[in-house]
Amino acid sequence: GVAVNKTVLLAQREGRLGSRSAAVAALDSVLGEIQQAVAAGERVTLTGFGTFERVERPARTGRNPRTGAVIEIAASAAPRFHAGSALRAAVAGTAGATATGAGTAASGTATRAARVTRSATAAPTSAATPAKEATSKARSAKVKKKHKAASSDKPGRRSGSGKSSKASAGKKKK
Repeated sequence: GVAVNKTVLLAQREGRLGSRSAAVAALDSVLGEIQQAVAAGERVTLTGFGTFERVERPARTGRNPRTGAVIEIAASAAPRFHAGSALRAAVAGTAGATATGAGTAASGTATRAARVTRSATAAPTSAATPAKEATSKARSAKVKKKHKAASSDKPGRRSGSGKSSKASAGKKKK
């Protein structure tokens, strides 16, 4: 598909609202309100579409990947978006997806809100499981083996030399 950006959204709104200035004002107003609320730590929920919220990340220690030195990573805040049921259904192509999400049950919304609250306080999980690491290592070994076999099949190559026979034949010996 085609990427939809702010310019495309404004062009679509312009057709419905009648003028570009009205479309810009409408879109900027909505985005500005969401941005201000999330920056202030409020949760913004658009039923069926999704929820925007601010997530606090605590300070932690990390490692410089190049040197291995321990470094302190400062605390930070980041925005998070959780897709709503109507958006998830539309993306999945499920029949009965509504644009406004009016068909969601109140109990489902409460359960979803509780799940979001719990996930924000849950402990972080490990980045990779041993099974994933083993699969990754096997895959990278296979790629290296394939690359090595392909490079040794090239004509004009001598074992252990980085130059082709043509390159060395053109040089004069003194």
